[in-house]
Amino acid sequence: MGDSEIKKDTENQNELQKSEKSAKTAQKSGGFFKALKTEFKRVVWPDKDTIVKETTAVVIVTVILGVIIALLDFVIKTGLDKIIQIG
Repeated sequence: MGDSEIKKDTENQNELQKSEKSAKTAQKSGGFFKALKTEFKRVVWPDKDTIVKETTAVVIVTVILGVIIALLDFVIKTGLDKIIQIG
């Protein structure tokens, strides 16, 4: 067996190992997606009315908190400006 034959044999083994690894990876990802599909079937999705109600509640609470934070910011800024003018 010459050096070139040994190199070819080594290259063939490396390619075989790479293809085995890619096959294992494909099996793992295939298993992952099968499990994902199964989990999505198990999920109890809310109906449209529930989604609308909860989304509306989130938007209202967000707006209210935004207004409260803006008012607090204005009051604190005004108070600090008064303190700075006095000092």
